[in-house]
Amino acid sequence: MGEARIGKNALIILVSLCIGWTLLYADRTALYPLLSVIGEEFNLSSTMIGSITSSYFLIYVTMQIPSGILADKLGKKRLLVLTFIIAGIALLCFGLFANTYILLLFFTALHGFGAGSFYPCAYGIMLKTVDSKHWGIGAAIVNLGMSFGLIIGLAVSGPLYLHFKSYAGIFIALALITILSALGFYIILPNVTNDSGKNSSKKAFPLIKILKNSNILLINLAQFCALYGYWTAVTWGATFFQEERGISMELAGLFVAIVGISAIIPSLVMGRISDKLGRKKIALMLFPLGAITIFLMAYARSNLAIILSLIAYGIFGKSSWDPIAIAWTGSHATAMDKDALGTAMGVFNFSGMMSAVVAPVVTGFIRDITGSLVAAYYVAALISILGGVLIMFVREKPIEFLPDTAIKSNA
Repeated sequence: MGEARIGKNALIILVSLCIGWTLLYADRTALYPLLSVIGEEFNLSSTMIGSITSSYFLIYVTMQIPSGILADKLGKKRLLVLTFIIAGIALLCFGLFANTYILLLFFTALHGFGAGSFYPCAYGIMLKTVDSKHWGIGAAIVNLGMSFGLIIGLAVSGPLYLHFKSYAGIFIALALITILSALGFYIILPNVTNDSGKNSSKKAFPLIKILKNSNILLINLAQFCALYGYWTAVTWGATFFQEERGISMELAGLFVAIVGISAIIPSLVMGRISDKLGRKKIALMLFPLGAITIFLMAYARSNLAIILSLIAYGIFGKSSWDPIAIAWTGSHATAMDKDALGTAMGVFNFSGMMSAVVAPVVTGFIRDITGSLVAAYYVAALISILGGVLIMFVREKPIEFLPDTAIKSNA
């Protein structure tokens, strides 16, 4: 499909991909307000509770680079639809059959396997559908699904559990919607191809060339730092507010969902601003501000102060950085080769989502040692500051590469 400006057809595609993220985020975040319930039911330590979400992200992350390569080779739409169905089936099994700790880990990991291809496929389709001048706003539209899904999953699962006294039905309902949505993606999404027009027979872009690009490497490391704080706050936030700030289960999930609500408009604005003013200036502003808001989440005592810190994180945190990082990575990748996008986006999400493997279990471990989650939030704030330092060394504009030349490092 040819590249085009954001017209009606492209917008329909972007909205569809946004819905995909909404479902995947609702699927995964519905679990978080229920972690304390599951921990009590299965008599788990905080480290073991954190391992449930880490098992999802371990397999999810493992899928990123292979699925990026497969997306370039086999077709992004085909891979997206197939793996979305797998994600739905895994969630269905979680609701029906996860009656031991091992099965909880297994079905959570299987869902991560199914969800793991969405990122490189979705953004590969977006980058091929939207003109490069609009990549920032295009990525922001797709990313809205993360905020919507975050809001739905966190806000709904706690109250539904308290009403029905069971969490199985929540995941069964989400699973059925996820499976049915794959049919919609099959109908709506385009079959994008590499510029050569020989998508299935052409070799995938070499992974080693992506890894040797110092600009992409630094963006990837900064993405890890940005998402570490995000997954600390989102995964453990409801538990933290319930057990250390005295907020009820009904409200604890809603408190964390404030991050998603307050991020909706800023993420669109930051994407558009970065299209016009450049990625680096905005990124250098976001990282230190994001670190301050993570610190304040744990430092604040009153409900009002907590709410204000969550609103501020939604404005300056991960959701505003994401569209900038995606567009920035896309620019550096296409400067290397037009067919490098799928592989580059797979590596990019792999780097960022490694934080989702590490953060939940490390946070749980810190809690087991200290008896509190406060120190874990402070660690997350420091890691966010490190991300800002890394961004200082990224080139704003990519180097133009000639075919078969060595990858140059940035000055």
